[in-house]
Amino acid sequence: MDTGRSWRIGRSKSLMAIAVCLVALAACKKSKTGESAPSSVHDESRGQSPAGIPGLRKTWGLNVMNQPGTIVHVEYSDNTSIVDLPTVARTLRGVSADHRIFLFQDSPELRQKLVPGKFVLFEGLDLRMVDALAVDGQNLVVGTETAPLPQALKKAQIQWSLPVDFGDLFNQLEAENHPPAVPSNSWDFPARLADWIQPTVYATFTNSEIEGDAEIMDSDFATWKCHYHYTRKPGLRNPPLPDPGFGQVPHTTLVGATPFWDKVGDKAGNALAGLGLDLDVKLDREAKGLNASIHMTGHLTKFDQVSSVLMADGAIQHASFKNVGLHGYMDFIWEISTSEKPTSMNEVRFKLPGKISIPLIEETGLPMSLQISEAMLFHPAFTTKGEVAKGSFHVDFSGDEGLTVANSDVEPDGETQGDGTIDQTVSFSPLAAYGLVVAMAFPRIELRMGTEELFELGEIPIPQPLAESLTGLLLHNSIAGQWLDKKAGNPLSAEAAAYFQVVFSTTAADSGMLSLVPCQQFTMTAKGQVGIDSVWLGSTGGIPAKDIFTKNLTQRKPDSKICGGGADQAK
Repeated sequence: MDTGRSWRIGRSKSLMAIAVCLVALAACKKSKTGESAPSSVHDESRGQSPAGIPGLRKTWGLNVMNQPGTIVHVEYSDNTSIVDLPTVARTLRGVSADHRIFLFQDSPELRQKLVPGKFVLFEGLDLRMVDALAVDGQNLVVGTETAPLPQALKKAQIQWSLPVDFGDLFNQLEAENHPPAVPSNSWDFPARLADWIQPTVYATFTNSEIEGDAEIMDSDFATWKCHYHYTRKPGLRNPPLPDPGFGQVPHTTLVGATPFWDKVGDKAGNALAGLGLDLDVKLDREAKGLNASIHMTGHLTKFDQVSSVLMADGAIQHASFKNVGLHGYMDFIWEISTSEKPTSMNEVRFKLPGKISIPLIEETGLPMSLQISEAMLFHPAFTTKGEVAKGSFHVDFSGDEGLTVANSDVEPDGETQGDGTIDQTVSFSPLAAYGLVVAMAFPRIELRMGTEELFELGEIPIPQPLAESLTGLLLHNSIAGQWLDKKAGNPLSAEAAAYFQVVFSTTAADSGMLSLVPCQQFTMTAKGQVGIDSVWLGSTGGIPAKDIFTKNLTQRKPDSKICGGGADQAK
């Protein structure tokens, strides 16, 4: 059966098209076996406007097809089934956070399209490889994994360059804050604007900010309280910086004519004058023996997201992903203390709640989103009560962050500059030595497969207890295929099709007051990294992230030879 498709969709100005802006269903043609197959041709000159489809929600989006030079032509392989958009919108019941488990209303027609070992395009939702199926009452549980493009597609030519302007994105939602009346047989508009954007996560949403609270349970069964606040604001050449606390003056890295921004030049300054995004995330842990307070702030300018993929004969011949003109700064401040002995030394790793996910709403040939998120790794090594560590760190970055893929070679693409400082540090240990590692991926900007934020039916993401229950069904009661329970890996590693991230890795060490010469040491390694999912490319081996800038800093007190500084440091 010929499952080739080509998408040429213009921007719609109708009310319902703002909500979905998804592909219009083409007329079908009959194959020799009598099965229907979608048309492979759309005329780009004709603007296509889909009718409102129940089960879809209004949201913001990046309008791909109305940008000059956009090309989206995708032809799927014979091993890829297509579940059309109305069916997905009507039957979707939930998606796990990692997109490995999908929950649909069960039906024979849907089961027929889901063959373990083969691929499925859930139109407007995701492209996945099917592993196993199970039944949960009237629901069909679908276990999946990443679909390698060279196997799921026959050929593809994709090319776009589109602005990521946070002013425009927030304005899209502002325009829907007071929607006009609609017929009763159409959508029921949500009472709160927040219901259009991941209502299970965001607490409040206005035309200029996103703010919310969430709780995360770690491996010690301690609760981390997370507060996030993202604000649409003009970019600032000399942005105000948060007071790191400790009763001291904050650093002035960006105040006045600083060396870093002078090196960046007028281009960065002009970019910073546009509408960007302020990020503010706080994490607090109060638990037996170990308290932690972590605060991250930063700013991202508007930028252009530029992507292209050329695939033929079952292989990706060339691909490129780049964030052009992305500039920003990040501040990372933490305070850790112990109140009891013994204290837990378990390592904690998790992705933070409150991600910003922006769908490419006019392109469902490969349903994709641009996502901004954060992740943390926390590893204490304290020895007794009364120990304290405080640190304040800062990183600037500016340039074009991207990569290119030619055959199996992945190389960084673009010019990027980065700088950083260790601003304020405090360390105290009344007795023995201690150590600490706090690492963050902040921010992480990912071009991902999937646009789950478009769908109002179902729980997205599926709550963790339900996800574990569905995993058990797939493991022990699958009706087709085999499910492997893959545990979550390092959240500082990304699973996106392509990504850029700034990784802070910070440490604190104190020899303790009982040492002959009490020594303190703080370090920061800040890296700008770009990477791509090797499975998505069809590669059997992993592709490590590529560093596009690195800043290594060490601060010692006292800065003397006996503490590893002085003459030894010069060597």
